[in-house]
Amino acid sequence: MAGRGHEEELPRDRRHPVEAPKAEGDPGTAKVLQKRQFLSRIAHRTGMRNAQIKDIVEATLAELGEAMAAGQTLALPPLGRARINRQRDVSGAEVIVLRLRRRSGDVTVRDDDED
Repeated sequence: MAGRGHEEELPRDRRHPVEAPKAEGDPGTAKVLQKRQFLSRIAHRTGMRNAQIKDIVEATLAELGEAMAAGQTLALPPLGRARINRQRDVSGAEVIVLRLRRRSGDVTVRDDDED
């Protein structure tokens, strides 16, 4: 009987909950950027071939991973500032939850291509 009066206590619009629409930036619907596509984007942006940048990108990703695993805060413009919130081991894998703060003007795309 305790739950019967509960509906009357809620505001009218909350009596019958409706599923919220998914936002475009919702992590549940985010697309995954694979390393091959990441390399292609960097190659396009720099005008270099994938083979030329592959070792550099892999070393950069390894350093980022090691810094995050060590709990270091990353201050890397234009990426932003990444601070580790939580870190734990789950099923033999390290799970790192971080907060990334970016300035809205930090996302700059250099387009050196002449159209």
